Amino acid sequence: MFGRKKSKAEEANRIYFNVGIISVQELDDAQYETWTDELMDVAENVGSTSSLVQASWDEDQLNILSKRFPKVDMNETVFMINEIINEDVEKEIKLLEQKHKWKKFFNTIPLADYIDAEDRVVMDASKTLYCTNDVQEAAGFLKEQAGKTDI
Repeated sequence: MFGRKKSKAEEANRIYFNVGIISVQELDDAQYETWTDELMDVAENVGSTSSLVQASWDEDQLNILSKRFPKVDMNETVFMINEIINEDVEKEIKLLEQKHKWKKFFNTIPLADYIDAEDRVVMDASKTLYCTNDVQEAAGFLKEQAGKTDI
């Protein structure tokens, strides 16, 4: 009937995840939207989603992922789930800003560079918690994780 509002402390303790969708071919917008809606609707713990084509991703990251999750077929669409660790994202952004001090001073670092920095952190295959070819399995993992963090 009435839901209680979550306190800021509870919200701060919530763990958010990034879902990376790695496809062999370019995804059309409708398919990407369908999958992201399905994953975000199952639990309120998806902070972001990223989509990329396998050929454009770092080969080392792909090798790490295939070694860590050998049952996942890398010739099909892959759903990888990583925890979003804000401190790591902030460190990566700080490194970006240190590398481009003058651009930072004049506020001319492109938004795309900030997004790339965040993606490097949240799409790190060495820190992937779960990886599958099945969107339903990914949704199940997210729902299970949401159950662990809800009070």
